[in-house]
Amino acid sequence: MSAVKKFLFKIVFILCALFAFCEEEERAKTSDVEITHLLSLDFMLLLKELSSGGIGFGVQYEQQVFPHYALKGYFGHATINTKWQNYYCTTVSFALFAEWYPLSKELRRLYIGAGSYFDYLAYLTDENEAQNMSGEILSVISQVGYKFSLPHNFLIDVFCSYKYPYKSSVQLLGRAEDYLKSGFQYGIGIKRVLHQ
Repeated sequence: MSAVKKFLFKIVFILCALFAFCEEEERAKTSDVEITHLLSLDFMLLLKELSSGGIGFGVQYEQQVFPHYALKGYFGHATINTKWQNYYCTTVSFALFAEWYPLSKELRRLYIGAGSYFDYLAYLTDENEAQNMSGEILSVISQVGYKFSLPHNFLIDVFCSYKYPYKSSVQLLGRAEDYLKSGFQYGIGIKRVLHQ
């Protein structure tokens, strides 16, 4: 395990411990709120793309369908500097997840999910789209995470997932391969409770 992965693992572990410690106090402020709809912006994608010389954003909407069960939809866009022959890569992503909350009837605490991603990818060079270099990537993803209560109807979501692309009609070049390849992904998101 590299030093960076060890450092990130320690940060996530410390954050989990801190939020678990203060969750009981904060839950008193949000316990009267029924959590059945959540909306969030994907800031981790924005930070990742800024570090890659590009820009990105994502939006997630999650809705409870039955007690303990939810569906989550995702839309994301990213532009990446591939660092390969002056090519930029632009992607549009859609995803759908099914989630199970074994410890809560609402959208909080531990959850386990599975879903599928559809990524459309195109390469750009000199302000024009590169011919015959666009295509789609289909992936499956499994995810486990924990949502901690925060004040003012917010939750923080700490998660780990594994993404596996199983069908691709496009070649991945430079940093685009790092962005879309199979492997573990980690993240922290802030979610807003939506009231009916």
